[in-house]
Amino acid sequence: MQDSLNDSIRRHLADNIWIYFIITFLFIFGISLGALTVNNIDEVTKTDAVTYLKGFLDLTFQNQLQSESILKQSIKLNLYFSLIVFFSGLVYIGIVAIPALIAFRGFCIGFSIAFIIDNISGSGLLFSLSSLLPQNLIYVPVTIVMGVIGFNYSMWSLRAKYFKKSAIAPRLFATYALSILMLFILLIAGSIIEAYITSLLVKAIVPYIK
Repeated sequence: MQDSLNDSIRRHLADNIWIYFIITFLFIFGISLGALTVNNIDEVTKTDAVTYLKGFLDLTFQNQLQSESILKQSIKLNLYFSLIVFFSGLVYIGIVAIPALIAFRGFCIGFSIAFIIDNISGSGLLFSLSSLLPQNLIYVPVTIVMGVIGFNYSMWSLRAKYFKKSAIAPRLFATYALSILMLFILLIAGSIIEAYITSLLVKAIVPYIK
């Protein structure tokens, strides 16, 4: 069973190495673009973002950060992301939409890290690592794998519509849907880490940066 799973993973990686390269590149590009954008936002937007960040720090400092609320919000966002990837993959527009979505997710991470470092003097790097790193150890690889699977299925949809002139086999669709579901479950694991582990790390660090 384990050997069969390992063989399947190796085969999947070998068959899709270039797609992984492209999706990973777009994700890293999104991170870089997000980090660079911090220096180019207008003062009004920056002021609003700083106010939001300070409000978050105040809530954390006062121990009003609710793990249950974080968990619900995180699961909701990850569900939206998974559904967008899933439905985009069902049609050939996913060839464009899914890479754009992956790049945008990277953009959000890059912007968040750069903004925190830029606006929390001294402890910005430590705070950004504690608030973003734990859950993203799961989010990042799952995001990339989900992007590759969705992009692949979108390519199959395109070939079925314009080249092979035949419908995609039901077994292929079932495998696609099951893969997205399993990856979404992994994202939920990331949400749990974000709600209960990351929040504890943030609560421990905030008193030292207030």
